[in-house]
Amino acid sequence: MRLLPWESKTKLKAAMEIKPPPPPVGYRFSLKGSPRHYDDVKAIIEAEGGSKVYFGEALAYERGAGVALWRIRATNFDWLPALYAWWVEIERVEPIQFTFHLYLPDNPAYPVLDLREHSPNDVADYIATRAPWDGKRPAANQSRSGG
Repeated sequence: MRLLPWESKTKLKAAMEIKPPPPPVGYRFSLKGSPRHYDDVKAIIEAEGGSKVYFGEALAYERGAGVALWRIRATNFDWLPALYAWWVEIERVEPIQFTFHLYLPDNPAYPVLDLREHSPNDVADYIATRAPWDGKRPAANQSRSGG
């Protein structure tokens, strides 16, 4: 039983309160590749849980060519070996070769790496040393990269 008329509104207000999501954390970078494989690549990136595609386009046009775009925020790179393994298998099954290009936010027009020419460890090291980090770094990452 309500004693005061505003008590029910107070409870309703508390129940309907929207809590903002935690601030994003991780290295921020982009990959561009074949639009045909957009969903598979997104699933691989997000499978481990340490990385998130925060924006993606299955079909974008760049200099007249159709490309897929994955903008990624990653706290780890456990998904890179899985991406490379999947890539080898797809190229074995399908007669078309394709590649992925790595872009950093400070220059989104030009790729900094062609993933075909580098190992997963090389790509992970490159991102860890050059990509911007959003949010507060965990203590383990602060000592390694000085941030």
